Amino acid sequence: MDLFEPADIIIYIQGKGIVLKEKSLLAVNTVSGKIVAYGEEASYITGNEGNIKIISPLHMGAAADYVAAAGLFKCLLNKVWGKKLLIRQPVAVCIPEWITEVEKKAMEEILYQAGAREVLTSCMPLGQLLEKMPGFSGKWNKVKIIIAITKDEPANYIKEQLLSVLNYAAREGISYGKVMEILQEITEKPEL
Repeated sequence: MDLFEPADIIIYIQGKGIVLKEKSLLAVNTVSGKIVAYGEEASYITGNEGNIKIISPLHMGAAADYVAAAGLFKCLLNKVWGKKLLIRQPVAVCIPEWITEVEKKAMEEILYQAGAREVLTSCMPLGQLLEKMPGFSGKWNKVKIIIAITKDEPANYIKEQLLSVLNYAAREGISYGKVMEILQEITEKPEL
C-alpha cells in the first residue's frame, strides 16, 4: 500500500444526509487494469492475491493518479446514486484549501469523468458548506450531491507534510537537526 494514509471521502445527498464514507483506496488488477475493490473493501485485500495492487489515488486531497481517481469516484457515485447517475447530476466537492489551481482543475475533470454534469468546488469543510449553501444562488441551487475529501484526523495531513519535508531535506543533504532549527525559528515568529 502507499506510504501515505488514504483520505476519507464523504458523500452527502440533499434530503438524505451523509450516505457514504469510504477510504480513498482501490484494489486494481495490474494485468487487466480493472478495479477489483474500492474503499473499505479494498483495505481488506492484502495485495498478495495474484496481480492485485492496493493504491490510494489521492494524496493530501489532490489526485495523485488521475485515471485511478476517476475510477474511484465513478464507483463511489454509482454506489450512492445508482441508475440515477445516468441522469448526470451537478456535484460540489469540498477540497483542502492548499490545493493548487492545477490540482483543483484536475479534480473537476476527474468528477466530470466520473459522471458529474457540473462540478463546483469549495475550500470549506462539509459542515460549513452545508450551513452557508442556503444563502448561495445560481449553480449552487442545483447541487444535490456534495463530496468531501478529508481525514478524520487533520493532524495526519500535517504529519504527511512534515514527512515530505524531512524526505526532501535528506535528499538535499540537510540534516534533521537543521530542519528542527528552521522549524524552531519559524514558530518563534510573532505572526504565528
